[in-house]
Amino acid sequence: MTIGRLGWLLVVLASCWVWQPLAAQQSQRDSTTLKVTFEGVEGELANNVRSYLELLQFNGKQTPASFRLRYLARRGDTSIRQALEPFGYYHSEVNHDITTGPEQTYVRYSIVLGPPTVIGEIDFELSGAAAQDPAFQRVRNELPITEGEVLQHSQYERSKSLLRSAAAERGYYDARFTEQTLKVELNEKSAIITLHFDSGPRYRFGDVSICCNHLNSDFLMRYFQFSEGDSFHTRDLLDLQVALAGSDYFENVEVAPLWNEATDEQVPISVRVTPNKRDQYQIGPGYGTDTGARLTLGFNRRWVNDRGHRLNSIVRLSEVQNTGFVDYIIPGENPARDQYSITGEILDKRYEDIDSTLYRASVRDNRHYDNWQRTFELGYQREDFRFGTGERQTSNFLVPSAEFSLVSSETDADNRNLVDQGYRVSARLQGASNAVLSDATFLSLTLSGKAVYSFNEKWRFLARGEVGAIATSDFERLSPSLRFFAGGDHSVRGYAYQQLGPANAEGVITGGQYLGVASAEVDYLVAPKWRIALFSDFGNTGMEWSMPWRQTIGIGGRWLSPIGPVRLDIAQAIDEPGRPWRLHLTIGPDL
Repeated sequence: MTIGRLGWLLVVLASCWVWQPLAAQQSQRDSTTLKVTFEGVEGELANNVRSYLELLQFNGKQTPASFRLRYLARRGDTSIRQALEPFGYYHSEVNHDITTGPEQTYVRYSIVLGPPTVIGEIDFELSGAAAQDPAFQRVRNELPITEGEVLQHSQYERSKSLLRSAAAERGYYDARFTEQTLKVELNEKSAIITLHFDSGPRYRFGDVSICCNHLNSDFLMRYFQFSEGDSFHTRDLLDLQVALAGSDYFENVEVAPLWNEATDEQVPISVRVTPNKRDQYQIGPGYGTDTGARLTLGFNRRWVNDRGHRLNSIVRLSEVQNTGFVDYIIPGENPARDQYSITGEILDKRYEDIDSTLYRASVRDNRHYDNWQRTFELGYQREDFRFGTGERQTSNFLVPSAEFSLVSSETDADNRNLVDQGYRVSARLQGASNAVLSDATFLSLTLSGKAVYSFNEKWRFLARGEVGAIATSDFERLSPSLRFFAGGDHSVRGYAYQQLGPANAEGVITGGQYLGVASAEVDYLVAPKWRIALFSDFGNTGMEWSMPWRQTIGIGGRWLSPIGPVRLDIAQAIDEPGRPWRLHLTIGPDL
């Protein structure tokens, strides 16, 4: 018994002798913070390692207990290897070491990737109706997996997603994978991908039900670019939703396929609309250096009758000119793209020494073709005008015209009124004959364009230009609205509105037969909502192409507002040093 007690005493003493340094070491670790690092990978591989490595949750915090630290460190070896496998690295080597300093405990991982696994074979089979669908052949050719390339699990999953998305988009409702496997041969460092996809039949559009429509159903059906029995495509439904929402007839629009009611490989379509308020009123004060203070009053009737006819009217009062405008709009065969309009307009202008009152009525045919727009117009106008103290004249013209425009732009993701990149070009041709309700014969052509180019997130370059020419045997009979003027906010900054061009004996600008305007501008983003700009404008109008061109230089600031840039520019005419600097204020999109 005595020996037994003595033996237990020796065991206890020995344990204390061993435990004391271990306890001291643990005490030291408990008082340190943990620092976890790894080397050997970067980029996507490093990001995935961070998401897998559990020990990183203690990084910068108090070091865990010794036994837990060793367990987590060993577990990290396995986690890192698993994190690298989705990128094709199945033969990586991972080692770690643990060292303790006076203030930090370090866990360092060393990663050796080893040879990657490549795609050795792709077994792809497409069955069902999609086997004869050219769109699916294009999808197959665009799959991001290729024999001989390094295996990446994300590209394998993306390939499956592309096939499913194409099937859903094109109406293969019963599509499924009959086999989808990724087999990795570790010894051969290669992978075999098997994708067998059965699309089943392609569904067609079925009956269309329209709920809560306040317009004529036949008129609303003209927005549909598909018919019952046509092959299903989600883009047709998206285009319909966008067209109805953009028509301004409806406050809310919902377009959806009813797959749970599909029968005989046809899917019915549900369209639910909520009418908008029929009448819209507008009132808004404003200011522009070309027009001075102004007030705008508007009234729109969103639909006049159940055939979707609309009425827009506006009155704009300013220091320079007063305008009254009424536009009756008749939707075309494709209401989303085509329309006809009957317009009446009165424009009374009193600026500097020009006094003009224009009465105008016209009919228009507008068509849209993706980025293109075409307008044919026939207008009759009467204009009473006087230059300076000269005799008041009256002119009458029946003016047919044609205008073509092309606009392409990339807008800011958060504000479609801010253009990052794009261009606009247009051409307008108009004329009249003294044999048909006109006081003179003329032919006028105007070409214009504008471009925005972004060098990077901060620097942009903007350019615009406009040229015009009038062929006529009796220019003096042309009223001011048919002549060319230059100068102002959107022309040659540094000069007043329409104050560049030929002048009469009193020095009153009377407008020219030829027009030329150009501008170059660079701007820089100095803050999230602010840009500064440097620019130079050129231009003039004249009776001959050899007219002298005027040049100005200037600097400006831009506030990137929700309705587009608010521009404040100050410009000086180089050719006339004595002319004072001129301030220009404009609001609206760059294109």
